[in-house]
Amino acid sequence: MNRQRRRRLPRPSRLSNWRLVHKLAVLLLIPLLAAAALGALRAGAKLDEARRFDALSEQIAAIPALFDFSYVVIAASTSISLGLPTIADQEQIVESTRNLELHADPEVLGAAIAGSIARLVDDGRALHESALGRSVSTKELERLTVDFLTRCEGVYRAVLDLAENTEVLTAGTDMLNAWTAQRTLLDQTNALGLLAANPEAALITAQSAMHVEESTLGLLRGTSLDNGRIDELFENLSLRQRQLAGMVSDGNPETELEGTMLAAFTPYKEMNNRAVEQITSTLDRLTSNSRAVAIRDAAVVAAILTIALVVALAVARALSVPLRRLRDGTLASAHHELPAAIEAVKNGADVDTVRLHPIDVHTSEEIGEVARAVDSMNSEALRLAGEQAHLRRQVAIMFETLARRNRTLVDQQLSLIESLEYQEKDPARLQSLFSLDHLAARIRRTGDSLLVLSDSRPQTRAAPTPLGDILRGAVSQVEDYQRVRIGRTPSGYLVGAAVTDVVHLLTELVDNALRASEAPSSVNFEFSAAVGGGLLLEIADSGVGIPPDALSEINARLTAGGDADVSAPRRMGLYVVGRLAARNGMSVRLRPTFDFDSNAGITASVYFPPELLVEVEHDTPTRMTERPRRLHLPDGWARHLDESETLR
Repeated sequence: MNRQRRRRLPRPSRLSNWRLVHKLAVLLLIPLLAAAALGALRAGAKLDEARRFDALSEQIAAIPALFDFSYVVIAASTSISLGLPTIADQEQIVESTRNLELHADPEVLGAAIAGSIARLVDDGRALHESALGRSVSTKELERLTVDFLTRCEGVYRAVLDLAENTEVLTAGTDMLNAWTAQRTLLDQTNALGLLAANPEAALITAQSAMHVEESTLGLLRGTSLDNGRIDELFENLSLRQRQLAGMVSDGNPETELEGTMLAAFTPYKEMNNRAVEQITSTLDRLTSNSRAVAIRDAAVVAAILTIALVVALAVARALSVPLRRLRDGTLASAHHELPAAIEAVKNGADVDTVRLHPIDVHTSEEIGEVARAVDSMNSEALRLAGEQAHLRRQVAIMFETLARRNRTLVDQQLSLIESLEYQEKDPARLQSLFSLDHLAARIRRTGDSLLVLSDSRPQTRAAPTPLGDILRGAVSQVEDYQRVRIGRTPSGYLVGAAVTDVVHLLTELVDNALRASEAPSSVNFEFSAAVGGGLLLEIADSGVGIPPDALSEINARLTAGGDADVSAPRRMGLYVVGRLAARNGMSVRLRPTFDFDSNAGITASVYFPPELLVEVEHDTPTRMTERPRRLHLPDGWARHLDESETLR
């Protein structure tokens, strides 16, 4: 059973047991975090792209240095091959080599490309030294030059292959086309070397190279490199073709053609440099654009997240505030307003005049509908309470009517018994009359108890009554009055308005104590001063006692004021004592007289507030030796308490 109960306990870790604010937080945070993550990924991708373009720009920066280096090397080798003075000195090769080595950083270009450039630098130096020192034949020099240019082109392509952008690749292709056209000049130079040995082969080789140059220049027309230099190169090419034809037909000197070929190197160099500048500017622009897009995307995502967060908070507030009002209003209604309204209806207020505040949620959505449902439930509960109060009043009126009719007959019976007691001289018959008198008194108390339960207030005395008379009046209602011992009794008075109720209350307690304890044990009355000027009366017996659980329940009912329920007929004395005490501002509590497991007895402590007392002074103890005289009151006290209907 305990395991089953533990399993049924709500676990806070379960989603269904989370508080609404936590559920709303999760509901709002998940899409916001997802949007923030996607925005961060997009911005990060753009920043990565900007870094790639920036790195590629640094890589492309090695191409101009490689152009300068290759131009110095090729110019020297070509000049020597044509038998012309060199156009590049030793300082130019040293400066271009240093510049290229500075740009050949392995961390920027990668180990493979940086290694290729390092080998190319070594080969270029060796070629330049061979050309200047004329340590190799012209044919070998031409072969080394072609090999050097081929390796240069391989490095160009390796660097350009790092790019992924279409514009960069297009500009790189144009640059390679210009480089290819420039290489044909070397083929034409090599053809001039064959002119003396084999004029026909030299002419075919030179014309073939010129045709390749012409077609390659045609590819460059209309591109970004076509800034007037293409037409200039076409004119230079046409002039070289005419000069070549004149050399074959008219025997013109080679120097004119060689000079024209060397003049074409400068436009090609400028075109290559322009291509590199375009690639670099394109990469810089792409880097700036990527960073701008990343910043823009981050700003847009931040703005969207801000707007979404504001809207989400507004929606969450539109949900949480009405729910909080619904909860607070429902709890206030359940714990304060509705009980107060029901109590007012029970006290006689008309149900139509009692108003309950509606729940402070006036929306038309589901939460507002729940609020209206709670209002309807409260109104229905108030209506049912009104019907119950009406039924209770009818039952109380019925009780009161029956009790008063019964009391009238019992009063007549008591009057007849008292007259017979005064006339009777036979002790045996007189004792029988006394027994009839007590039975009639008990029947009368039953009627008076019904009047108490029906909340009917008896007529009261106007003048205060001595406390001793109050005790004797209560004792006169019980049968075994000889066992009652009245201890120290103050000589003060009890206000007249409470006399009837107090005598009834004490009678119930004394009768219960006498019947719960066996003869010849006594029931003791003992007064003592209480805090605040009141008095505490203790009625102690040495009877069978009450179990602790039952004693706690009885004290709770006595404290509650004795509201009647279905168990009232079985425990009428308990309800009567509680209601009489509550009516007069008194308190009654029961406790064990002795600390025994059996026959512990019960002590009833009755507190008299100072408002009910007048001129209180303590007196000496007295013991009941004769039957006390009944205290005659305008209205009586009674209680139905037989063998099975005691306080216990």
